[in-house]
Amino acid sequence: MNLDRKSGVPYYIQLKEQIRRRITQGVWAAGTKLPTERELAASLAVSRNTVSQAYKELESEGVLSSAQGRGTFVADTLLIMQQEGRKEKVLRIIDVAMEEAVGMGFTIDDFVSFVHVRGMEKKDLLSRIKVAFVECNPEQLAEARWNLGPGVSLLPFLLPELRESPLAQKRLAGIDMVVTGVPHLSEVKALLGDLDLPIIGMSLQPKLETIVRIAKLTLGRDLALVCESNQFAEKVKSALNQAGLYPAVKTLIQPNEMKLREALRDCGAVILAPKLRLGVEKALPENMECIEFRFEPDAGSLNLLRGALLEIKGGKL
Repeated sequence: MNLDRKSGVPYYIQLKEQIRRRITQGVWAAGTKLPTERELAASLAVSRNTVSQAYKELESEGVLSSAQGRGTFVADTLLIMQQEGRKEKVLRIIDVAMEEAVGMGFTIDDFVSFVHVRGMEKKDLLSRIKVAFVECNPEQLAEARWNLGPGVSLLPFLLPELRESPLAQKRLAGIDMVVTGVPHLSEVKALLGDLDLPIIGMSLQPKLETIVRIAKLTLGRDLALVCESNQFAEKVKSALNQAGLYPAVKTLIQPNEMKLREALRDCGAVILAPKLRLGVEKALPENMECIEFRFEPDAGSLNLLRGALLEIKGGKL
């Protein structure tokens, strides 16, 4: 890879596009391990922060995935192919709009100016959006860091609190939209019906890499599942079953360190809610596989949500 030092395009953006190109051209297939940030920074003669920013943005877009202590990998080549296809579709729409503008007597510079102004208006509107994410367990709430665009705030709300406290429901009064997992959609609509808020159901699924790592385990002993809530534990077990995996699972809800050490001695590997990793690692037997179980919205749900956000603010213009 080579960076154009005179183009004026930030290095991290050039790097992102070159990584994308390698993936779309089949040079890097799904599962390929990328160079470390330090290695790539040295080979390109840029700062490590430049590489880090490119990797992090591609990870937030679902193109790359990282695992602590293992490195950064190509996550899903199908996803990036779909993204490139959507990009081409948008470019065709822009071409048509540009031709119509020119046909009406405007110049190309006029068109570029219109698009810029309109884009900044939409960006400003989105910067004022507040989205409430309602889930039944604290583990998924803690991991909800979806890329919804600049300035969009995603605020966590625990479903049991909304059930039990009218005060908790009143906190939603300044919210623009509510999203929740599909299984909770009917209940959330019933609880918040008086607020007249748009409520969208999201399909939340485990990250593919998580399922693949668990599927590759060869266990003769139980698989430990460490989490904060029974609700999260049931979701994890259900997700494993849906993926065709039926391991013997020993569930540990908020165990203290002594109990955790004792339980892990009889287990072959451990899966856990990501926020608990630091505490679990203190009690982890040497060489035991430790896998964070992460849920994320599917691409269709995210696109639906982004479109709904634009509609809501567009209606207030």
